[in-house]
Amino acid sequence: MTVNDRFYLMPMRSSRRAHFPCPCPTETRKRSESAMLRFSSPLMNTRCLMRMLAGWIAVFLVFSGLLFSEDAGAAADKREQRLLLLFTGDLHSQVLPRRLSGDPADVREVGGYARLAGRIREAVHRYDGETLVVDAGDFSMGTVFHTLFRSESLELRLMGEMGYEVTTLGNHDFDFHPDGLARSLTAALSSGKRLPRIVSSNVVFSASGPEDRSLREAFLRYPVVPYTVVEKGGFRIGIFGLLGKDAQIDAPFAKPVTFSDPIQAAREMVATLRHEERVDVILCLSHSGISGNPKHSEDELLARSVPDIDVIVSGHTHSVLLEPLRIGQTVVGAAGSYGNYLGAIDLLLKPGERPTLLRYELLPVTETVATDPVIASEIQSAIPLIDREFLSVYGMHFGQVLAESPGDFPTVESTYDHPGETGLGDLITDAFRHAVHQAEGAPSAFVHMAIQPLGNIRDRLLRGPVRVEDVFRVLSLGLGPDGMPGYPLMTVYLNGSEVKRLLEVETTISGIKRDAHLQMSGVRFRYNPHRLPFDRVTEILVESSDGSWQPPAADRLYRIVLNSYTAQMVDYVSRVSHGLLVMTPKRADGSQMKDWKEGIVYDRGAQGDREIKEWIALARYMERFSDEDGDGVPDIPLRYLKPEGRIVVEPSWNPLRLIYPAGEVTRWAVFGGGMLFGISVWIFRAKRRKRRPIGTSS
Repeated sequence: MTVNDRFYLMPMRSSRRAHFPCPCPTETRKRSESAMLRFSSPLMNTRCLMRMLAGWIAVFLVFSGLLFSEDAGAAADKREQRLLLLFTGDLHSQVLPRRLSGDPADVREVGGYARLAGRIREAVHRYDGETLVVDAGDFSMGTVFHTLFRSESLELRLMGEMGYEVTTLGNHDFDFHPDGLARSLTAALSSGKRLPRIVSSNVVFSASGPEDRSLREAFLRYPVVPYTVVEKGGFRIGIFGLLGKDAQIDAPFAKPVTFSDPIQAAREMVATLRHEERVDVILCLSHSGISGNPKHSEDELLARSVPDIDVIVSGHTHSVLLEPLRIGQTVVGAAGSYGNYLGAIDLLLKPGERPTLLRYELLPVTETVATDPVIASEIQSAIPLIDREFLSVYGMHFGQVLAESPGDFPTVESTYDHPGETGLGDLITDAFRHAVHQAEGAPSAFVHMAIQPLGNIRDRLLRGPVRVEDVFRVLSLGLGPDGMPGYPLMTVYLNGSEVKRLLEVETTISGIKRDAHLQMSGVRFRYNPHRLPFDRVTEILVESSDGSWQPPAADRLYRIVLNSYTAQMVDYVSRVSHGLLVMTPKRADGSQMKDWKEGIVYDRGAQGDREIKEWIALARYMERFSDEDGDGVPDIPLRYLKPEGRIVVEPSWNPLRLIYPAGEVTRWAVFGGGMLFGISVWIFRAKRRKRRPIGTSS
């Protein structure tokens, strides 16, 4: 290579503007010549080309240097930062504190929005760093205050004033159906108050159906978005929300809205946040939950499947994690439900690194926490609205005493820890049967049974006065076709074979879905948990109209009362049992019921037909109890504090008890096992004959 063929970088001259030398002497003499002619001589023009390229390279380096210096400056400005993540989940409209005991000497209380707001303010004030307050969904549906959900959006307004920055939607936030949620979002916007952002990443609207149009439009106005980015101390925090698979099952009233696979949605969100939004931290508000069974612990599976998530705030299962779960580099936290705790995750953020967990803590919200007076005042101002818009319809008012309880019923948490029949479940299902007979009068068809899933019992009763709001809190879920809060009662007919299949929900399905444990009235049964799934019931007795108890006849129809939610879960039971527990709701004449609304039970009073809500059934049943202590208030019988013994568990490995009495599942299993055994013996003997030497005798 000659000197003329080398490339040179021409130095920049000291000047206010960059000056680049003329590419070659001929350029000034022949500016009009074409580039082809100018560079036609390699020896003469190579140097010109080299100098021109050198000039352009210098330009590139100058500007890239400026860009790099800006990036370097930004990186230098982004120093390590502490971030305190404060979180809750499953608040369920529990705006008032809840007593822990009915003992008058016990003044302990937990939760309540005014104290939760005080705890948030206290944590923020004491922390030397950035803070972020979030929630994992199901902020509504649980107390009489949620009856204002559509008109006032009380929960979202209060959360905004309490300092929540982001929340997501849980399954119960869809209980008022798509239009109800749309009205709530619209009411929140109309209030003009500060509101939390809402992220929901796997909501899928129908292609063209009108049923969810109002919600789609409300999502755009609020807006509800797949993700959001919050900046804290120079760091970008990407936040998205999910509704898990079990929660999707528990959201039948969201239709026609559906939900995509949560793990796939999470992967898409993480890719967007990392590569397009360039966030420093990824936070998932997951309404999926944690389970003691690793196969069903959705948020643990999420952390393993999408390891780039830095923090998962877990909701739906009401789990309390006193210590965080560490799965790879993902931190999973859960603060229980009802605002009993405020979760705190203290993170150290460094540029270019994943967050470091410094501290994890659950801060109890008790009577020792100072209340926020503004929040407390807003809550009190909502009570007259509840009376006017809801309770007055039933001739009741907030604070009205209905009965007295002889003691504290077991907590819902302890019931889930030791599932099965409960005294409160006996009381509720007895109330259901009584309500139907009272509404229909003497000529009505006898109600043989009542059932209620454990998941629909939301709270317990305490010793002492039982008020209207206490009863509503026990059976607070749902919405009826009349548009009023509360699941309506309905009746269906099942034959004797289907009654057995219904009871197998308690023996088998409840092991898959723990809130499916059944409470019941009018039936007694025994089962062996060691028998084959879906065929564990060994004895059933059903109450007859004459008060006797008889085994159900396979072809006889039995009338059953249940709430509308339970009736709509029949398809789920059939699907999860792989068609082994098929039940077809029927009319009294045995024909198939086409629409579950046919079975709704009405109170046909002077004000017209009114759906009998499950909470109203319980309230009216309590009012009929006798006054045992002469204070003018009905007393709940002492027997209801403990289970009566309607469900008896008889574990046994005795071979005879494992197969007798044999139901359909066991008969097929025995038949299949016998066939396999016979085939195995035939194959074994055939092989022995084949191996026998020729000429030997048998």
